[in-house]
Amino acid sequence: MVIRKEHAQALRLLWDKLQKKEELVSIDEVEENVRHELEVAGIIVYPLPVKMKLTYEGTQLAQLLENLYLSKIDSSSSFSEKEIDFEEVKTPENWPEDWRWVGSEIIALLDAAFKANHVGSVGRKILWERGLAQIVRDPKTKQERWELTSIGSQLYEIYLSLSPQLRIDDKLAEFIRKTPTGPALSSYLPTGSHEEHLLENMRLIAYSVPKSDIFAFTALGQAIKKTLTMGGFEKALLVSEDLMISLEELVDKGETTKEAEVRLMELGYINSQKELLPAGEWLLEAYRLWKEGARKDVWTFAIEEEETEVLKTLKKLWEKYPENPRDNLPNFENLRREMIDKKIKEYKRLLDRYGRKIKEMPQKYQQIAQKFVDAKDLTRWYDENFDLRAVLYALESFSLIRSATNEENKEILKITNIGNQVLEDQEKNPREISSTAVKSITMTRKTFSAPNKEWYDQAVVESLIGTNEPSKSGLFYAKLSETVPRLPFLTVYEMLIFQYIPDKGFTLEDIYKKFEKKIPLEKIKWALEKLEARHLIEILPDSNVIETEAGKLLDKALSGVPSGIKVPVNPLVIRLLQALETVGTFYVKERKVRILPRNIKQAMRLSGLSPEMFKKIFKLAEAAGWIGKASIHESGLTLLKAVELMQTPKEIKGIML
Repeated sequence: MVIRKEHAQALRLLWDKLQKKEELVSIDEVEENVRHELEVAGIIVYPLPVKMKLTYEGTQLAQLLENLYLSKIDSSSSFSEKEIDFEEVKTPENWPEDWRWVGSEIIALLDAAFKANHVGSVGRKILWERGLAQIVRDPKTKQERWELTSIGSQLYEIYLSLSPQLRIDDKLAEFIRKTPTGPALSSYLPTGSHEEHLLENMRLIAYSVPKSDIFAFTALGQAIKKTLTMGGFEKALLVSEDLMISLEELVDKGETTKEAEVRLMELGYINSQKELLPAGEWLLEAYRLWKEGARKDVWTFAIEEEETEVLKTLKKLWEKYPENPRDNLPNFENLRREMIDKKIKEYKRLLDRYGRKIKEMPQKYQQIAQKFVDAKDLTRWYDENFDLRAVLYALESFSLIRSATNEENKEILKITNIGNQVLEDQEKNPREISSTAVKSITMTRKTFSAPNKEWYDQAVVESLIGTNEPSKSGLFYAKLSETVPRLPFLTVYEMLIFQYIPDKGFTLEDIYKKFEKKIPLEKIKWALEKLEARHLIEILPDSNVIETEAGKLLDKALSGVPSGIKVPVNPLVIRLLQALETVGTFYVKERKVRILPRNIKQAMRLSGLSPEMFKKIFKLAEAAGWIGKASIHESGLTLLKAVELMQTPKEIKGIML
């Protein structure tokens, strides 16, 4: 939905006519392009060829604007620069020609504020200028918070209830074909043009917050663009609701009207045997997204430099294993030995390069390098500064490795197919992959989302986005984020930050302010990246941070864990709980699963853990309160439910193939 000066003036005209009982208005009274844009947005309809009227939602929007013109907007603000002083311009006749009261970037900010029940720092100025946000002062606590105004809340509800049209002719199709998929800089798109407004009103493209620096085709837009790059090469109406319905009828029922069959064949959506062609497959996907809506959740992925190094070292162990199976068995002890040797060489190189000027090193190396200089026992130095088991948990939490057993029932560490795929990408271009960068691609598969300029820049730095669209590597990590099985794991820092975050109403600034003196900034950043990649929190475009449904359940499960246990949640605990649940019996009244003692051995086999590791993890689960001697407690079952919600749905909407 795009509302600029010309749209607001048209709405005011239609509203004034409606107050005079003139429901139908001559089309000559509103410029053709403006009418077309309002029509595809679902704001007006044509009951007669030469007459137009407001839809129900259009009437609500027109009335909302009238209420806004009459309302008193507080002009006092701490914002030094104002895009516009709404109290001064007030009515649409005074709006600047190219100013947008509403666009997809405003809807994204309203959506974020609605989810968090709080307006984040990024959205405050731009929403306040439009009369959509305000400061609310609590008379008791004297504290201030930013909330949506009633007009802001109503506008969001109107947007959700609108039913936009999807009608693409050959001229608009050519515009779509020439426009990059994105995310890309908005300079690649002729903003303010009639075609651009049509795409945004049909919800095919979206802009970034707060100032539309970046644009991207939405999930629906990506499907339509795929359709039109493979078919629809005619001078006619190429995409419409009627065409999509006819195609669905043909696929589901095996028949549609003869006229529709011919049309679908002419456009290259089906062949002469009535079989779907690639363009038709994408049009069917577009129809599903148009009818059911795109996804609501954002899925992402992250891997740190240290995790990649451990994964590479483990791969080398496997490569050397056939030569000397005993000394190169890919287990924890041998991997630790290799990592100690690797870290010693790494820090020697650093000291050779910087000498005594340790403070000139990258900050993340400084403290450990000084300890290296002072160390008398380098094995002890490694164990005190690097937590190998935690790295392995992190890798297994994204299914990159799996703790398994060999013929002697001892623990070995296997690299999964997913892990090998990640290694293949990393060998071509070694770098950290952040949740923020991956999210810059996956978030576009919603209805009105494009990445912030900072998120986009991060994705470019990590080589996930090229000039105008995701790179091959970017598509790989985007698809990985939507298919990888996740297991929960919280490091000490992640646990500390996660338990501090409420389910909503908190911002990134709040988190950094709370922990900046306790935790290194880089550690805070990566804790947030990992929490989001595991689908426990979502960092919204306006800087709000909220817990996902999985995060809320994990929070609940963790509430009873004794404070002395530093890492109560890891992938091996989940595997143990899942195995025990499989062999146990659920008792509804007690809200727990009971396990017969004779079934414990079966659970051990199902878990895939070595006997030694099973016993170790069993004790940890007992201490954390997940299980008893022969039962899974309610908190353990809550933890397992959280794991279910961490997974992407089987039929995730809007996948870019």
